[in-house]
Amino acid sequence: MSELGQFRAVYESAGVYDKLLLPHYFVGRDDVALVADLLERTIGVPSQSLSIIEFGCGTGRMTSALEPYASRLVACDYSAAMIDAVVDNVAAVETVRADTRDAVAKLLREGQGGRFDVVAAFWSLSYPIGEFFEQMSAHAITPREDVDLARERAAQFVGDMVNLLAPQGHFLALHFDAETPEQRLVTRLWERVCPFPEGGRSYTLSLLLDGLRAYEEHGYGVLSHTRCGGSALAPNREAALRWFLVAHLKSYPALVRDPQVHEEIEKFIDHYALPDGSVALPSGAHVVHFRRSSHPLCHIPRRQP
Repeated sequence: MSELGQFRAVYESAGVYDKLLLPHYFVGRDDVALVADLLERTIGVPSQSLSIIEFGCGTGRMTSALEPYASRLVACDYSAAMIDAVVDNVAAVETVRADTRDAVAKLLREGQGGRFDVVAAFWSLSYPIGEFFEQMSAHAITPREDVDLARERAAQFVGDMVNLLAPQGHFLALHFDAETPEQRLVTRLWERVCPFPEGGRSYTLSLLLDGLRAYEEHGYGVLSHTRCGGSALAPNREAALRWFLVAHLKSYPALVRDPQVHEEIEKFIDHYALPDGSVALPSGAHVVHFRRSSHPLCHIPRRQP
């Protein structure tokens, strides 16, 4: 396995991620229901008439919510285990096994720009944006030296995703909230290894929104952005601990072998433990919607002369 493969091992072995994944609830609904509501609100009643692509599809949890809208459904993920799972879980899905950045570039080279009614990425854009700024391996995290170039390439990547959209198409994304207590703890722990670029882990969301705003300002569409608070529910302390060590910290040796890291995580888990032994970790989701269209001013009713 490559060094990066070791770092991402939680995503590489069949069934591991689903066993670790904690259900996330927002206003009494899980994240799949949150996506289903987003689709109904932005697109309407499912009609199986749209060309849809999802990046970072994982095992297909969200892909199943997209399926009722799709006449063509493409799911992309770099992990063979994830691709196998989505094929098992979703009927009639096309798959692309590649990192999101590589998949976007490949689709544009193949002339598929402007072909998709929906471009979706749920919980999956932090890595492809972050990798412009740092190189990750099982042994080290190395910041890129040219931050201006990294920012430029990240903006181009966001633009490339927008360029996959057909006229009136929808870009939809969920992104974690880096400012929740859970994510602030994860940030502190990772910064034992290497500080994050651009002032903290929220930089990937900021770059995504900045790129979409730039397209809005140039008249290519309309951006909407909201935040939902919620919680991730672990059935017990052991499940919560595995969530931190394997899902958040990726079994990174320098962190998971550090007794102080364990102490800080366990203290955090104790703080959010419930009387029945379960653990409710505070969470948050940023919901991003970009509608590709003519300039918003074109839709303002004109006063009759």
